[in-house]
Amino acid sequence: MPALIHKRPDGTEKRIEIGSKPLIIGRLPESELQVRDAFISRVHAGIGYANNAFTLKDLGSTNGTYRNGARVFECNLASGDKIQVGNASLIFEIEANGDGILRQIPHMTTAPRPPGGPAVPPPPSRPGEKQLTVPVKAPGQP
Repeated sequence: MPALIHKRPDGTEKRIEIGSKPLIIGRLPESELQVRDAFISRVHAGIGYANNAFTLKDLGSTNGTYRNGARVFECNLASGDKIQVGNASLIFEIEANGDGILRQIPHMTTAPRPPGGPAVPPPPSRPGEKQLTVPVKAPGQP
C-alpha cells in the first residue's frame, strides 16, 4: 500500500498510509497533514492514490490550491511538482519504492540578502509612485 511522507521544515516527518479516501491538508489538528497557516482553510485540499497515480484535489478552499503556479481543482501529481496552499509551499516527489513525499519549504518573510551586498529597497507602495535615492553627505563634509 502506498504511503505519503510529510517532511516539515523543523526536520520532523510523518508517514501516512494512503487508503481509499484522500489525505486531508488543512489547518485542523485532525488533518492528516496539518499546516499551520492562516491562509489555509481548515479542510483545504486532499491527496489520494488511485490507478497507480497520486492526485491532488482542492476541497473547496477559500484561497485555492496551486500546482506549479496554476490553480487546480483536481490533477495528477508528478515528481517535482510544487504545490502551493496559502503561504505554504510543498514539493511533491515519488521515491523509488512508489511512496510519495511532500517536502514543506520554510516560509520566507523577506527576500534573501546577498552576503556583503546592499539591502534591496522595498518596492513603491502605490502604483505610479517612484522611488528616489539621494546621496547624503555626513555633517562637516564639503
